[in-house]
Amino acid sequence: MLKNFRPWVSAPSFEGDEEKSRAASLLNMIVFMFILASILYGTFSPIDRNAIPLRMTIIGIFVLMMLGLKQAINWGYVRVAGAMIVFALWFMFTISMVFGSTTNNPAFMGYTVVVVCAGLFLNWRAAIGWGIFSVLTGATTLFMEQTDITRPPQFHNSPFSFWVAEVVYILVITVLLSQTTRKIAESFASAKYELEARKRIQAEREQIIKELESKNAELERFTYTVSHDLKSPLITIGGFVGLLEEDAHSGNSEKFNKDLDRIREAKDKMHRLLNELLELSRIGRLMNAPMDIPFAQIVDEALLLTKGRVMAGNIQVEVSKDLPIVNGDRPRLVEVMQNLIDNAAKFTSDQPDPRVEIGVRDNKGEKNFFVKDNGIGIDPVYHQKIFGLFDKLDPRSEGTGVGLALVKRIIEVHNGRIWVESEGKGKGSTFYFTLPIAG
Repeated sequence: MLKNFRPWVSAPSFEGDEEKSRAASLLNMIVFMFILASILYGTFSPIDRNAIPLRMTIIGIFVLMMLGLKQAINWGYVRVAGAMIVFALWFMFTISMVFGSTTNNPAFMGYTVVVVCAGLFLNWRAAIGWGIFSVLTGATTLFMEQTDITRPPQFHNSPFSFWVAEVVYILVITVLLSQTTRKIAESFASAKYELEARKRIQAEREQIIKELESKNAELERFTYTVSHDLKSPLITIGGFVGLLEEDAHSGNSEKFNKDLDRIREAKDKMHRLLNELLELSRIGRLMNAPMDIPFAQIVDEALLLTKGRVMAGNIQVEVSKDLPIVNGDRPRLVEVMQNLIDNAAKFTSDQPDPRVEIGVRDNKGEKNFFVKDNGIGIDPVYHQKIFGLFDKLDPRSEGTGVGLALVKRIIEVHNGRIWVESEGKGKGSTFYFTLPIAG
């Protein structure tokens, strides 16, 4: 039986309706508080012997009403139960006055509890309405007493009885007001949380819009490339196929082989371009599991992959010894360094003393990795443009213009950023970037 009694006594919870669950919890506590307060008052408040049966009858009816309202709360009629509690309190105090000793009854002070409960369970309009109604009820009772409509009081309550009633009312109102304050605080906290959540959603929405705008810009540039850069090798191939036919008819084998080489070069260019576009599209989708890697190992692996170009250009490469451990996708980070070293080597090869420096600097507590060269430099006007898709400052240079866009995408996937610093033509360039540091 105790097993069934505990769930009945506990406050019900209504899934998906937090406000209703909170109101049910509050009403559940107050129902039992009213039952306890009425029993304590009936037990400890002194009273004339003749009035004991009447008091016990009123308290008994009130307790039964509270238990019935508790069942209504369990069934989910929370707001109805709140309204009925207010009415039950008003009814109990009014009956006590009419059949007790009218205005000479501690129940007269109970109307303050009625007003507080109306405001707490219902709303401020209900509190005003029940306040006016309680004042009119008291006035009516007083009028009935003064005009002898009600029977004259057969007993009088002692001052101590009034004091006990006052203590009970103060305790009840204290609990009610504290719950009201808590409810207001919870409402403010809920509103604040909802406002912050909306702000976060709005910020995320704006970020998504910016990303979409960036993607759309890239898509437009991609469309241009498909219609221009990819078309160019095809035009080359088509033109030289016609020349091959002429060479075959004329029997000029030397010219035939040269034209064939030009076709192969156009084919290779298209193949590289398609591969790099495919690689760029995969960044952010096909990522290896992040791991802690000494950055020096990434540099060593990238230098091994670019050894041919570095040696061909007789380039001196200096690597700092204090490189930290980073956290990320090793193959992708090697790809970053390979592209940056290859880019630096490409634009320093014409210098009398080509040098590339790889290291890290501390910038206000942030580690900035860098690849520095003494090459041709980059005009500040183009510092942002070079990271765009298919943006080549020199259209005659080798490559497809995808390399730095690929590097930027990989760095951003690692929640880092990349930028270039250069004083201009002939001053060299330094590419800085950030990565998550291990530990």
